[in-house]
Amino acid sequence: MSDSNAQDSIAGSVEHPEKTSDTLAPLRVPAKVIEAFGPDLAKRVAAYAVALEAHRFSIGTPRPVEHPLVEAILAGGGMDAIEITPTPAPPEAEPAPVVETLPIQPPPPPGEITKLRLVEFLGAIGKLREAHALLKLESPAADLTDAELLLRERWLAAQRLDLLSPEVAPLLQAIGIEPTSLIA
Repeated sequence: MSDSNAQDSIAGSVEHPEKTSDTLAPLRVPAKVIEAFGPDLAKRVAAYAVALEAHRFSIGTPRPVEHPLVEAILAGGGMDAIEITPTPAPPEAEPAPVVETLPIQPPPPPGEITKLRLVEFLGAIGKLREAHALLKLESPAADLTDAELLLRERWLAAQRLDLLSPEVAPLLQAIGIEPTSLIA
């Protein structure tokens, strides 16, 4: 886009003065328009004023013509009478949406599985009743030794089991399952 075309398109954003009682409101010109014309704008307004004054005393010569903004500034009282409005800040980008993520859980140790997975496995191979008998799940607490009661309560409370622990490994071996064979 040529400099002249850029100036023409920018000049459309100028607010022309409105008559308020006996005075004119100042011509409001955005700062970006002033910047588009560069430092020559004030010189062009002054030169146009001189040309119009000289034309007043001429006969048969056409009236001088200048860019509409220059004419509007001169008609509004010159460069001292314009109000330069600040260039609005660009709109702020919307902040990225907050995505809540779940904390990353470290993988379980190699010999650890969920109790549900172990129960499903024992049920699938027909060893669940043997495991219940060894854990004495049906026996009253009074009939158990402290070690047997502790083992049963740990089994009932656990969500994950370490197949290689001193409690689980002997239980699995007692029903004929090698704990390391279950580690994938």
